Amino acid sequence: MKKFITTIGILTGILVLNSCKKVLDTLPTDRISADIIWSSKANAETFIFSTYGIMSSFQSGPGADPWTTNIIAQGGIGGSANPVIGETLTNRSDYGFNNWAAVRRCNVIIKNVTESTGIADADKKELIAEAKFLRAMSYFQVTRNIGRIVWIDKVLTENDEFKLPTTANPTESYNYIIKDLEDAVADLPIAKISGRTNKYVAAAFLTEVCLQALAYKNYPAAPNVAPNDPLLDKIITNAQLVISGGYALEADYEGMFNEVKSTSNEIIYGIYRKAINTSVQSTPMQNCMPNITADKINKFQGSPLFIKSVPFECWPENFPAQNLTDDYLTIDKADPTKVVPWNQTSQYINAIDETVNVLAPFSRLGFPHDKTAKLNDETLVKMGRIKPGSTESIWTLTNENRDARWKASIISDSTRFYGELFTTGLRGNAARFLGEINGGDYAFTLSNMYWRKGIYTNVSPSYLNSVSTDYHFVCMRLGRVYLNLAEAYLLKGDVANAVINFNKTRVLHGQIPAATASNLISAWKDYKRERRVELTEENDRYYSLLRWGRYGGDANDGLASGSSIAELTEPIRVMDISKDRKAFSIVTGPFRSIYNNRKFQPSRRYLLPIPQGFIDNNPKFLPQNPNW
Repeated sequence: MKKFITTIGILTGILVLNSCKKVLDTLPTDRISADIIWSSKANAETFIFSTYGIMSSFQSGPGADPWTTNIIAQGGIGGSANPVIGETLTNRSDYGFNNWAAVRRCNVIIKNVTESTGIADADKKELIAEAKFLRAMSYFQVTRNIGRIVWIDKVLTENDEFKLPTTANPTESYNYIIKDLEDAVADLPIAKISGRTNKYVAAAFLTEVCLQALAYKNYPAAPNVAPNDPLLDKIITNAQLVISGGYALEADYEGMFNEVKSTSNEIIYGIYRKAINTSVQSTPMQNCMPNITADKINKFQGSPLFIKSVPFECWPENFPAQNLTDDYLTIDKADPTKVVPWNQTSQYINAIDETVNVLAPFSRLGFPHDKTAKLNDETLVKMGRIKPGSTESIWTLTNENRDARWKASIISDSTRFYGELFTTGLRGNAARFLGEINGGDYAFTLSNMYWRKGIYTNVSPSYLNSVSTDYHFVCMRLGRVYLNLAEAYLLKGDVANAVINFNKTRVLHGQIPAATASNLISAWKDYKRERRVELTEENDRYYSLLRWGRYGGDANDGLASGSSIAELTEPIRVMDISKDRKAFSIVTGPFRSIYNNRKFQPSRRYLLPIPQGFIDNNPKFLPQNPNW
């Protein structure tokens, strides 16, 4: 599979290879003449490659997930999330409304390729389609946040009117985006080059664009999605096109997100970075891995010490929340056809006594091995202890027979990773209370878990921020397309086909029995859980929750369209485990933030505001989005 690396360095190479000495002698040495750039397909591609920064909005990593209960965050990620989850945003906030420079690049490509005398007509068709794809994706990011865009489909000159209006509503915005993507699907090639679009990439993203477009019809009124809506047929047609395009679901789920299967045949579109210009600190790994030394562990009498003196020296800000991990289902040992949350299995019910008080006052030294603790500003949700005579432990209850994506995505207590054993119970070597012992040190998890998904395993000599590494971001893959297809069938009321399609990822990636939902209520419940665990850390959950809230009904716990969304208002939960792994407690709390006071104002939060400063300069951007 071919790759290309987006870098300005390519431009220099092309200039040297394709320009004559006379041109170099007469033009400024820091400029490339437009005549040269658009004189051939190869030269034009250098400009196109440097426009792919648009796709960074869709890359894997936390994205908008910190706005949900998938993630508990601190530092910069937490600080950026707090205004959203606490509803302190104002209409002065800017979430990407001004994408006009990116759009101009796309329009420059379309204009100059069209007018080029050196590019063959067949090549022109493909390059223009590529520019339309990129233009659509730039506008999609604005539309899913703000709803309205300033549609520009030509290269503006100094003689043009710059105070252009916005689209009237999200539907008009999505109509433009869908048209661009349909043109791209029609004219893009089928060749698969990692990091570059093709017919199937455009079709895959089109399935998701259409889902969002359906949800925001008639905004702010209810969308009233009909089973025969043409957009549903577009989703199904394009999803089937992608499925027929030679991609295949990957058996090694974890490997898709690290170096092992970075070019897996499931990945439809990824962004690839090379170690020559990439280090740990420029990847999500920097904010997922801890910063732990022996002296920090010893302050809490923790154990074991890591084998390397400092295997991890990052700045952790992004951690899985218990709210998310509770959705990784467990096969019941008494009935292997039954798959339920870990704390609803027969093995849990038989092994755990929830009436026992397992809490002890938190202390730095001598903390008991059979107790857990909580801070003064935390609230107990549940606790329990293994019954005398039971052969179970908290580890077996939370790990054995569990959805395989749990181990592939999460570093939890007693997980071995990078040759080191992580112990995240009380008096472990990587638990949240180590931060309290070390004076509020931000070097540790807030949830007693770390991400494994998206973490390369060949970083050497250690996870130090300046260490060079290859890295790739997953933006679209076949599993996501199957889920988009399943959602289209749910909206059609076709439960059987919906279940068939979301079982594709559940069975292969989760390695748990297929869902057997026979009605829309249970099918939506199974689907939403499946999408959550399958696409966590892939920048999906927030936008999916908004979409389902707009649909209303079975998609949002039976509530009317535009109602509140329970998952965006529930407090974050954290589980602590005793050193002997026989006791646990679950708490909610601020966790250095506002995570126990989450708000969602449905009258305004389904769309973010147009920045008021832009409206002040151009009244044609009015009206402001509702209640901003």
